[in-house]
Amino acid sequence: MNTSILLTKNNKIIFSVYIFSILLLSITVFFDTWMSLIAIWMRSDTYAHGFFVLPASLWLIWQNKSLHSQILPTAPSLLGASFILLNGLFWLFSAITKTLVIQQLAVVGMLIGSYWFYLGNSTSKKLIFPLFFLYFMVPVGEEQLLPHLMNYTANFTVALLRLTGISVYREGLHFTLVSGQWSVVEACSGIRYLIASITLGTIYAYITYSKPYKRILFILFSIIAPIIANGLRAYMIVMIGHLSNMKLATGVDHIVYGAFFFAIIIFIMFYIGSFWRDSEVKTENISNKAINRNTYSKKQNSIIIACLLLSQITWPLSSQQLQSRYHAQTSIPEWSALIHNTQWQEVKAPNWNWQPQFKGVSTDSLRYFKNKESIIGLYQANFGDETQGSELINMQNTLINSDDRKNWRFIKQSTQVLSNPKNKESIALDTAELYGNSTNHLFTAKWYQIGGFNTNNPYLAKIYQLYKRLILNMEPEIYCIVFTTQPKPLDTATPAIQSFITQFILNDKVF
Repeated sequence: MNTSILLTKNNKIIFSVYIFSILLLSITVFFDTWMSLIAIWMRSDTYAHGFFVLPASLWLIWQNKSLHSQILPTAPSLLGASFILLNGLFWLFSAITKTLVIQQLAVVGMLIGSYWFYLGNSTSKKLIFPLFFLYFMVPVGEEQLLPHLMNYTANFTVALLRLTGISVYREGLHFTLVSGQWSVVEACSGIRYLIASITLGTIYAYITYSKPYKRILFILFSIIAPIIANGLRAYMIVMIGHLSNMKLATGVDHIVYGAFFFAIIIFIMFYIGSFWRDSEVKTENISNKAINRNTYSKKQNSIIIACLLLSQITWPLSSQQLQSRYHAQTSIPEWSALIHNTQWQEVKAPNWNWQPQFKGVSTDSLRYFKNKESIIGLYQANFGDETQGSELINMQNTLINSDDRKNWRFIKQSTQVLSNPKNKESIALDTAELYGNSTNHLFTAKWYQIGGFNTNNPYLAKIYQLYKRLILNMEPEIYCIVFTTQPKPLDTATPAIQSFITQFILNDKVF
């Protein structure tokens, strides 16, 4: 009887048992994080491919027949153990700050590190792509890319329309033709096509090419192609609507055209990529060779599994201990400079038909102040200890929610830095102009107040949140918005905002 064939069968059994046991261990210890991944896959068409990533990774291993007899544990990897430790720390820090996407990345990283630790460096090196492909399970990129893709789509479409000779009037992400009005919303950004293209392109590059530079180039191609294609898709839909006098491409057919167009683009990408396909690498015939490789004894397996269990369960226990000792204040801090001011007087709420409104707020405050003819609104929201979906820093905390979109839209968004020459204090603000259906329009400025730290940068705010909670600083964490309304243009609105913030924020000793 051929010993190498027996060993190959044992390889399959050992590997299959390990895959199941280590995945089960991860799901058991980090059940809430895994469930959050599945919940996103179920509700989001953009990330529905997450269900197929693990099966696809197993298929990539299975279809590479030359690997089947080589998937044996050699010696535990210290690099794999370090990778588990690093991702464990990331999971702990993100659990403290309620940063779900980092928790999800860290859990997948610990899963990869567990395979790496158990199988050893030499075996894991042969599985490096199928293992790291598991990161595609994590729904990442939408929050960061969506605004840029929407702006690009609007720029691309309007530029092509004008190049075609069609007159276009644009306000932010909204533009008007003589035939009708169009808006670039989230579904028009092409983020769904982009993420799907990157996922499929990565698999195609791995199974089609053996040279690393070819794989990298095709993955870059799978990123660039759908971005350009989505701009062309948006232009074509607008042209169809324009030429049909807004009878076509304005309803369900709008979505159908987009899906059909994307399928064509993927086909073209793969067809072009096939011209540079690498010939199949010849693998050494090992059917008649004995495979000399060390495997773990039962005692060694038990010790390694125990080490993996300990390395996993440490982080949730540490998170529970730290969070049980931290309870953020839910109050709204009063500015001392605001109490003693003589220029700005608090007044009743004016009828502006708009006010900030966030979900999951623990405590909030909305006040209005008047100085001569200028009225300023000040909104502050405290999310307390935060729960999943109700965080201070969350993409859903937008100035225009779904109920307001019929009456309000963004015209211009930018960043502005204000400074006080007296004490050299400064603050960076996210500013926006909101256009409403009424005669008044809004100018807003917003930022985060994390204890004594002010920033408009969500990443810096998260880092300071982590530091503040690790040292058990219980000071409130506030989302601040200052806003005012003026008839268009908004040139007279900005000085009022600047004056208010300079007097009552940069002069206040609490900040």
